[in-house]
Amino acid sequence: MLESLNEEGLAPGEGFLLRPLKDIEVFTYVWEGALTQEGLSGKTGVLDAGECHHASARSGTERRASNASLTDHTLAFQCCIALDRKDVKHRSQQKRFSVAERKGILRLMASPDGKDASLRLHQDIRIYSSLLDPGHHMIHELASGRGAWLHLVKGRIRLVDHALRSGDGAALVDEAAVSLTAQEPSEILLFDLA
Repeated sequence: MLESLNEEGLAPGEGFLLRPLKDIEVFTYVWEGALTQEGLSGKTGVLDAGECHHASARSGTERRASNASLTDHTLAFQCCIALDRKDVKHRSQQKRFSVAERKGILRLMASPDGKDASLRLHQDIRIYSSLLDPGHHMIHELASGRGAWLHLVKGRIRLVDHALRSGDGAALVDEAAVSLTAQEPSEILLFDLA
């Protein structure tokens, strides 16, 4: 279950402490700039633009995140996903998804089975990213009983009869497919949900 999706804009050097997480997975995507993440163990890592990070968090796990730059702005997306079981051991994965492999197609970034070299989640959610040129029409079919959450990272798209702009999101329930058309250069995140 997707519990939250937060868009985090950080000024140079700015940071925040994430609330203690209990039986949650955190998926982070850096769109612009660079993000430093630090766990309770003191271990740190940097995510650059285009990189994703996934962590399974056990009870009481806290993390800090901050802009890795003292001069540039950072924009990152973090979603919390409820674990599908309680016996998940803590783990962390990081991967870069290039512009070329997301241009004009839905690139699978995270899934329950790690398909297509995606990050592996402990929940029946598939997270896709795509970069679209103006006029590009895309259809993503939804299996019976599944829904979707679409987040427009940047740009302007038409989703059926609705116009979405940067930062907008839309839930799709009881639909056979997600059908959208880019009206200007756009980037989307699509969550295919059980």
